Amino acid sequence: MATTRTSVVQQAIKEIETRISGGEWQVGERLPSQHELARLLNLSRTSLRETLSHLESRGMLSIQPGKGVYICEPQPVERVWTRDDYTLAEVLAIRRQLEGFAAANAALNATEQDIQILERSIELSFQAAKEGDLLRVKLCDLEFHAHIIRVADNRLLHEIIKLIRKPYEQSKMPPHGNFKDMEPTLEEHRQIFLAIKMNEPHLARTAMEQHIKNTALRANINLGESY
Repeated sequence: MATTRTSVVQQAIKEIETRISGGEWQVGERLPSQHELARLLNLSRTSLRETLSHLESRGMLSIQPGKGVYICEPQPVERVWTRDDYTLAEVLAIRRQLEGFAAANAALNATEQDIQILERSIELSFQAAKEGDLLRVKLCDLEFHAHIIRVADNRLLHEIIKLIRKPYEQSKMPPHGNFKDMEPTLEEHRQIFLAIKMNEPHLARTAMEQHIKNTALRANINLGESY
Protein backbone atom coordinates (compact mmCIF):
# COMPACT_ATOMS: atom_id res chain seq x y z
CA MET A 1 0.00 0.00 0.00
CA ALA A 2 2.77 2.47 0.96
CA THR A 3 4.68 1.59 -2.21
CA THR A 4 1.58 2.25 -4.32
CA ARG A 5 1.00 5.59 -2.58
CA THR A 6 4.61 6.62 -3.10
CA SER A 7 4.62 5.63 -6.77
CA VAL A 8 1.41 7.64 -7.34
CA VAL A 9 3.09 10.78 -5.96
CA GLN A 10 6.24 10.19 -8.01
CA GLN A 11 4.16 9.71 -11.16
CA ALA A 12 2.22 12.93 -10.48
CA ILE A 13 5.47 14.86 -9.96
CA LYS A 14 6.77 13.57 -13.28
CA GLU A 15 3.53 14.44 -15.10
CA ILE A 16 3.51 18.02 -13.83
CA GLU A 17 7.19 18.41 -14.75
CA THR A 18 6.44 17.08 -18.25
CA ARG A 19 3.51 19.45 -18.76
CA ILE A 20 5.66 22.41 -17.70
CA SER A 21 8.75 21.45 -19.73
CA GLY A 22 6.54 20.68 -22.73
CA GLY A 23 4.99 24.15 -22.61
CA GLU A 24 1.46 23.02 -21.83
CA TRP A 25 1.64 25.02 -18.60
CA GLN A 26 3.62 28.27 -18.84
CA VAL A 27 5.82 30.13 -16.36
CA GLY A 28 3.72 32.59 -14.36
CA GLU A 29 0.51 30.71 -15.15
CA ARG A 30 -1.80 29.60 -12.39
CA LEU A 31 -2.41 25.86 -12.37
CA PRO A 32 -5.96 24.49 -12.32
CA SER A 33 -7.67 24.45 -8.93
CA GLN A 34 -6.52 21.76 -6.53
CA HIS A 35 -9.87 20.02 -6.98
CA GLU A 36 -9.35 19.97 -10.75
CA LEU A 37 -5.67 18.96 -10.39
CA ALA A 38 -6.61 16.05 -8.14
CA ARG A 39 -9.14 14.89 -10.75
CA LEU A 40 -6.73 15.45 -13.65
CA LEU A 41 -3.88 13.56 -11.98
CA ASN A 42 -6.14 10.99 -10.32
CA LEU A 43 -4.83 11.86 -6.85
CA SER A 44 -6.28 12.07 -3.37
CA ARG A 45 -6.08 15.50 -1.73
CA THR A 46 -3.30 14.26 0.55
CA SER A 47 -1.20 12.89 -2.32
CA LEU A 48 -1.76 16.10 -4.30
CA ARG A 49 -0.57 18.17 -1.34
CA GLU A 50 2.60 16.06 -1.07
CA THR A 51 3.17 16.43 -4.83
CA LEU A 52 2.77 20.21 -4.82
CA SER A 53 4.92 20.64 -1.69
CA HIS A 54 7.73 18.62 -3.27
CA LEU A 55 7.66 20.76 -6.43
CA GLU A 56 7.45 23.95 -4.38
CA SER A 57 10.51 22.91 -2.36
CA ARG A 58 12.39 22.54 -5.66
CA GLY A 59 11.40 26.05 -6.74
CA MET A 60 9.15 24.93 -9.60
CA LEU A 61 5.86 26.02 -8.05
CA SER A 62 4.69 28.75 -5.70
CA ILE A 63 1.71 27.92 -3.48
CA GLN A 64 -0.08 31.16 -2.60
CA PRO A 65 -2.85 30.62 -0.01
CA GLY A 66 -6.13 32.03 -1.22
CA LYS A 67 -4.78 32.65 -4.73
CA GLY A 68 -3.65 29.34 -6.15
CA VAL A 69 -0.56 27.50 -7.35
CA TYR A 70 1.71 29.28 -9.83
CA ILE A 71 4.57 28.08 -12.03
CA CYS A 72 7.84 29.76 -11.10
CA GLU A 73 10.47 31.23 -13.37
CA PRO A 74 13.53 28.93 -13.38
CA GLN A 75 16.35 30.47 -11.38
CA PRO A 76 19.39 31.60 -13.37
CA VAL A 77 22.29 29.23 -12.83
CA GLU A 78 24.47 31.95 -11.38
CA ARG A 79 21.97 32.57 -8.56
CA VAL A 80 21.70 28.96 -7.45
CA TRP A 81 23.80 28.21 -4.41
CA THR A 82 24.88 24.68 -3.61
CA ARG A 83 25.99 23.15 -0.35
CA ASP A 84 29.45 22.80 -1.89
CA ASP A 85 29.80 26.57 -1.42
CA TYR A 86 29.09 26.38 2.32
CA THR A 87 29.63 24.03 5.21
CA LEU A 88 26.68 22.06 6.52
CA ALA A 89 27.10 23.91 9.82
CA GLU A 90 26.67 27.26 8.06
CA VAL A 91 23.52 26.14 6.28
CA LEU A 92 21.96 24.65 9.41
CA ALA A 93 22.81 27.78 11.40
CA ILE A 94 20.92 29.93 8.90
CA ARG A 95 18.05 27.47 8.80
CA ARG A 96 17.84 27.63 12.58
CA GLN A 97 17.33 31.40 12.46
CA LEU A 98 15.02 31.53 9.44
CA GLU A 99 12.81 28.63 10.44
CA GLY A 100 12.69 29.76 14.06
CA PHE A 101 11.33 33.06 12.76
CA ALA A 102 8.91 31.19 10.49
CA ALA A 103 7.60 29.00 13.32
CA ALA A 104 7.02 32.00 15.60
CA ASN A 105 5.03 33.80 12.92
CA ALA A 106 3.14 30.62 12.02
CA ALA A 107 1.99 30.43 15.65
CA LEU A 108 0.48 33.88 15.23
CA ASN A 109 -1.01 33.37 11.76
CA ALA A 110 -2.14 29.73 11.59
CA THR A 111 -5.79 29.16 10.74
CA GLU A 112 -7.79 26.09 11.70
CA GLN A 113 -7.16 24.72 8.21
CA ASP A 114 -3.40 25.24 8.63
CA ILE A 115 -3.52 23.37 11.93
CA GLN A 116 -5.33 20.49 10.25
CA ILE A 117 -2.78 20.35 7.43
CA LEU A 118 0.16 20.28 9.86
CA GLU A 119 -1.51 17.70 12.07
CA ARG A 120 -2.29 15.48 9.10
CA SER A 121 1.31 15.78 7.89
CA ILE A 122 2.57 14.55 11.26
CA GLU A 123 0.08 11.67 11.33
CA LEU A 124 1.15 10.58 7.85
CA SER A 125 4.84 10.83 8.72
CA PHE A 126 4.44 8.58 11.76
CA GLN A 127 2.45 6.10 9.69
CA ALA A 128 5.04 6.13 6.89
CA ALA A 129 7.91 5.71 9.35
CA LYS A 130 6.23 2.69 10.93
CA GLU A 131 5.75 1.21 7.45
CA GLY A 132 9.38 1.91 6.52
CA ASP A 133 8.33 4.14 3.60
CA LEU A 134 11.35 6.49 3.61
CA LEU A 135 10.32 8.52 0.55
CA ARG A 136 6.94 9.26 2.06
CA VAL A 137 8.59 10.29 5.35
CA LYS A 138 10.76 12.70 3.36
CA LEU A 139 7.76 14.12 1.48
CA CYS A 140 5.92 14.65 4.77
CA ASP A 141 8.98 16.40 6.17
CA LEU A 142 9.12 18.72 3.15
CA GLU A 143 5.40 19.45 3.47
CA PHE A 144 5.66 20.16 7.20
CA HIS A 145 8.49 22.68 6.89
CA ALA A 146 7.17 24.22 3.66
CA HIS A 147 3.73 24.81 5.15
CA ILE A 148 5.16 26.52 8.22
CA ILE A 149 7.11 28.86 5.94
CA ARG A 150 3.94 29.55 3.93
CA VAL A 151 1.91 30.27 7.07
CA ALA A 152 4.61 32.67 8.32
CA ASP A 153 3.33 34.92 5.51
CA ASN A 154 6.53 36.90 4.96
CA ARG A 155 7.39 37.54 1.32
CA LEU A 156 11.07 38.22 1.96
CA LEU A 157 11.41 34.95 3.86
CA HIS A 158 9.90 33.14 0.87
CA GLU A 159 12.38 34.79 -1.48
CA ILE A 160 15.36 33.97 0.75
CA ILE A 161 14.31 30.31 0.99
CA LYS A 162 13.93 30.13 -2.80
CA LEU A 163 17.33 31.73 -3.28
CA ILE A 164 19.09 29.20 -1.05
CA ARG A 165 16.89 26.30 -2.13
CA LYS A 166 19.76 23.95 -3.10
CA PRO A 167 21.76 24.10 0.15
CA TYR A 168 18.50 24.27 2.09
CA GLU A 169 17.28 20.98 0.58
CA GLN A 170 20.69 19.32 0.84
CA SER A 171 20.89 20.15 4.54
CA LYS A 172 17.81 18.03 5.23
CA MET A 173 18.99 14.67 6.49
CA PRO A 174 17.32 11.85 4.54
CA PRO A 175 15.30 9.50 6.78
CA HIS A 176 17.02 6.21 7.45
CA GLY A 177 16.81 3.13 9.62
CA ASN A 178 13.69 1.91 11.35
CA PHE A 179 10.91 3.70 13.22
CA LYS A 180 13.00 3.96 16.38
CA ASP A 181 15.69 5.84 14.44
CA MET A 182 13.19 8.30 12.95
CA GLU A 183 11.00 8.78 16.01
CA PRO A 184 13.06 11.59 17.66
CA THR A 185 12.75 13.80 14.58
CA LEU A 186 9.03 13.11 14.30
CA GLU A 187 8.51 13.92 17.98
CA GLU A 188 10.35 17.22 17.46
CA HIS A 189 7.92 18.02 14.66
CA ARG A 190 5.05 17.23 17.02
CA GLN A 191 6.38 19.71 19.60
CA ILE A 192 6.67 22.43 16.96
CA PHE A 193 3.12 21.70 15.83
CA LEU A 194 1.69 21.81 19.37
CA ALA A 195 3.30 25.21 20.00
CA ILE A 196 1.83 26.56 16.77
CA LYS A 197 -1.57 25.07 17.60
CA MET A 198 -1.48 26.79 21.01
CA ASN A 199 -0.59 30.14 19.36
CA GLU A 200 2.64 30.31 21.37
CA PRO A 201 5.24 32.08 19.17
CA HIS A 202 8.07 31.85 21.72
CA LEU A 203 7.53 28.13 22.26
CA ALA A 204 7.23 27.56 18.52
CA ARG A 205 10.49 29.37 17.81
CA THR A 206 12.27 27.52 20.61
CA ALA A 207 10.95 24.14 19.45
CA MET A 208 12.00 24.79 15.85
CA GLU A 209 15.45 26.06 16.82
CA GLN A 210 15.96 23.00 19.02
CA HIS A 211 14.84 20.77 16.15
CA ILE A 212 17.45 22.28 13.81
CA LYS A 213 20.08 22.08 16.55
CA ASN A 214 19.26 18.40 17.08
CA THR A 215 19.41 17.83 13.32
CA ALA A 216 22.94 19.21 13.42
CA LEU A 217 23.88 17.04 16.38
CA ARG A 218 22.65 13.97 14.50
CA ALA A 219 25.18 14.96 11.82
CA ASN A 220 27.89 15.35 14.51
CA ILE A 221 27.77 19.16 14.30
CA ASN A 222 27.45 21.32 17.41
CA LEU A 223 26.01 24.69 16.42
CA GLY A 224 26.62 26.08 19.89
CA GLU A 225 24.88 29.10 21.36
CA SER A 226 26.86 31.58 19.23
CA TYR A 227 24.67 30.69 16.27
